[in-house]
Amino acid sequence: MFIKQLLFSALVLSLTSEVYSQKIDYSKIKFHPPIDIPMVLAANFGELRSNHFHTGIDFKTNRQTGYNIYSIADGYVSRVKVSPWGYGYAVYIDHYNGLTSVYAHCESFEGEIGELVRRVQEKNQDFEIDYSPSKDSLKVKKGQVIAKSGNTGGSTAPHLHFEIRETESEHALNPLLFNFNIKDTRKPTIRGVKVYGLTSEGYRIPGKSERHNVFGSDGNFSVSNNKIRIPANYTSKNGGIGFAFDATDQLDAANNICGIFKAALLMDGDTVFTQNMTEIHFSSNRQINTHKDYEEYHNRRKHYQKAFKTIHNPLPIYRTTKNNGILNVSPNSIHQMKYICQDVNGNKASISFELEILDGEQADLGSLYQNQKFLFPDSAYMDFNDEHYVLFPPGLLYEPTPLLIQQTNDFIFGNDNIPLQENYKLMLPIKKQKYSDEKYYIERINSNNRVYAENGIVSDGWITKWVRDFGRYRVAIDTIPPIITRKNFINKANVKGKTLIWNLEDLESGLVDYDVYIDGKWYLLNWEPKRQSFYFKPPAELNGSHKLLIRAVDACGNKNQEVYELEF
Repeated sequence: MFIKQLLFSALVLSLTSEVYSQKIDYSKIKFHPPIDIPMVLAANFGELRSNHFHTGIDFKTNRQTGYNIYSIADGYVSRVKVSPWGYGYAVYIDHYNGLTSVYAHCESFEGEIGELVRRVQEKNQDFEIDYSPSKDSLKVKKGQVIAKSGNTGGSTAPHLHFEIRETESEHALNPLLFNFNIKDTRKPTIRGVKVYGLTSEGYRIPGKSERHNVFGSDGNFSVSNNKIRIPANYTSKNGGIGFAFDATDQLDAANNICGIFKAALLMDGDTVFTQNMTEIHFSSNRQINTHKDYEEYHNRRKHYQKAFKTIHNPLPIYRTTKNNGILNVSPNSIHQMKYICQDVNGNKASISFELEILDGEQADLGSLYQNQKFLFPDSAYMDFNDEHYVLFPPGLLYEPTPLLIQQTNDFIFGNDNIPLQENYKLMLPIKKQKYSDEKYYIERINSNNRVYAENGIVSDGWITKWVRDFGRYRVAIDTIPPIITRKNFINKANVKGKTLIWNLEDLESGLVDYDVYIDGKWYLLNWEPKRQSFYFKPPAELNGSHKLLIRAVDACGNKNQEVYELEF
């Protein structure tokens, strides 16, 4: 039943994508450029990322911040968000043609938008906000300056992250289809081919994969001797084989590695698989972990995109999928293969080769999962005793994975190199409880011994958290308050016209709140994690001697504060 529901969802998502893409006449939409410097891309739409497809395009800003950002059309501000993570400073504008534009990693907001953000921050007494004004309450005009470009949030360098979404569904659409003046005459590059033995569900069979080097340039590529030979035992009566291609693209003005737009796989002249990056649904975006060869990307940074899919894959990027791209081939057979990929401007690259299946016996997949216990994508799992409770719902895995569950001093569940789609429930007992409930949290340690605070809720001697990672878990205690360190001033100093900087650090459960008060009144304290710094810019009207209090609180309720007498 669960499999049928997933297949139905995938069909609906695919049909929705096709219907919407057909009703947009991209040639008739003329947007104002979102930035007024030459539009050079650092990243494009659909590019592979760690756990998601890139849902917009990234404009380079000459390694600087502070460029004007413009609204691409008339509309109104539908959302403003400020966060030290993710999109950083971001503004969303709904337009009257059913589309929404998004501008992220901004340095600041301009005009009425900036005033609105300050009012909401002061009302909430919080740097981090996510606010949605009512419709038409804050209108903007086409070409109006709405923000300054920056490097806030999860940005690793100054740039503008720009998106276009369908307002009603919030699906991300490919901005490069909307006639922005971005030159691209370069053809994609095909860097590698990989072939797999597959089950009938599209699962990769362990130990049945081969990489093949690719040679060529200017859109024409080949493998050695134009032939790939694979053993007969890659094939099976119920399964087949599948291909993945390490394919990337670059635009004219920069050498950044970008993603491909369209791709197709043909066998013996018949199109068996196509993909098209016109639209991405945020609800299924993490399914990138089943579209790409996850291990190749995370271990070797190779961009292998599969030309097949599992029965559980609901991504709306596929068009033609005969047998989900699983090729039912037999031993002692030869087939003509061709893979074509292209960018939005129609620049193409292709590779053709002969596929030879050697003579021999096909694999018997009947005992594939019988030698040890496995967790499966469409099955649930539960395990509990006095040391742990774990409830693992269906739909979390992309492929079958061996069950790993151990209880030592810590609780070990699964291989943390395997990604999960959603959360599962984890409960651990608190033994010989010495402290109040809020001082306990769950700690996760990955295979590189990096420690993460997962926190949790304590009840009846157990702590519970829904987590989205395999790994090693244990109950931890945090009774230590955060550390406050002044970085550029001393107590009883004259700081008029100076931006005050601190480092606030919590090495256990993590910061959850941070505030500055002057004579008891709250003021905005900005956080920039990349610089490990918190910033307070005193307002110009603040004069004379005042008492400044800075306070930091962690997830377990531990507080620290410092008080200074300063001259403004």
